[in-house]
Amino acid sequence: MKAKNINIILSLSFVILAVALYKSVGNFTSSSIVTTGIYIKFLAISLGIAGILDIVRSFFVVENKKIVFTENPKRFAALVTLLIMYVGLMGYFGFVISSLIFLPLTMFAMGYRKIGYSLIYSVMIVAFVYVLFVQVFDIPLPELTLFQ
Repeated sequence: MKAKNINIILSLSFVILAVALYKSVGNFTSSSIVTTGIYIKFLAISLGIAGILDIVRSFFVVENKKIVFTENPKRFAALVTLLIMYVGLMGYFGFVISSLIFLPLTMFAMGYRKIGYSLIYSVMIVAFVYVLFVQVFDIPLPELTLFQ
């Protein structure tokens, strides 16, 4: 199958997922669930728009490329391993600590060698996500449960 056809199929599945996600929100009534619903609708609309734009782009761009899943299998394996560890650690260490471990390690595994900057970027990303979810949307993130 050509890369163009796969791209169209994936983009169409994203649009279908976006519609299903948007419709699944329904009418939430409690305050934290309402903000969660708004966030989910925002994600659904964004995903739908991106999928539609990608479908349109697919018809105008000539792609005769071979599909390459990864150019560096070792980095890909490291990323998958780190993701699995991240998800596993989050249940014990919570979002903040797990993310502050995961992000710099992932940057290093992907070839980024400026450790000071990767730590700064990690703190900025974690702080942004924390403020967005906890303060703005009133959605709790996983917390430290290791010593409880």
